[in-house]
Amino acid sequence: MPSSEFKLKTRGGEELDAYLSRPEGDGPFPGILLITAIFGTDREMMDIADGWADDGFVVLVPDVFWRVLPGPTAEMEVAFGRYEKFDPVQGMLDIEDYIGDLKGRAECNGKVGVIGYCFGGRYAHLSAARLGVDAAASYHGTKIEEHLDETPNVKCPVTFHFGDQDPATSMESVEKIIASYASHDNAEIVVHPGAEHNFAMPTKPGYQEAAHKASRAATLRVFSGM
Repeated sequence: MPSSEFKLKTRGGEELDAYLSRPEGDGPFPGILLITAIFGTDREMMDIADGWADDGFVVLVPDVFWRVLPGPTAEMEVAFGRYEKFDPVQGMLDIEDYIGDLKGRAECNGKVGVIGYCFGGRYAHLSAARLGVDAAASYHGTKIEEHLDETPNVKCPVTFHFGDQDPATSMESVEKIIASYASHDNAEIVVHPGAEHNFAMPTKPGYQEAAHKASRAATLRVFSGM
């Protein structure tokens, strides 16, 4: 499928690196904004984006950590350091710009869903609550429980997936997330038995094929409605 790396501009004229993957053909296609784990836009995230493009979506992967420390990293200390320095207020303004870029592309049909991996899960939830996206998905997302007062604002379909052996998001937190979405007409919050953190990331420790396939299939069902 066609893919490219390019410079994405914010509302302030600032530039950051981004990766775009799209299906063959003219489209238009529904869009996915993919918000990465703390490791950034590494080869794994690009491959995952390409997989979604194979399924018929135009996928944008911005370098979400560009304001702190741009580029991918495999060093845990570096990755956690910039995770802690990330400004969620500015981050949401940037995410709004990323969504605007994607919606404005000729190959996008104007519908955009957000998928968040780990760090990105929080922002999939917030995008659904604040930015009027058309679908949201999260895999082993962190810190979602800090924003459950905003769940009533979520109107789009959501599919969030957790592992019951994930030390990064406790089952107590997951139960709170489940309760907050209980009255939502089109939300599924799924707990995968035996799954650890990173269960949906094939090159990372903790990957679990069964949980990955099940969560991805659920996301495809939801996002295919865009």
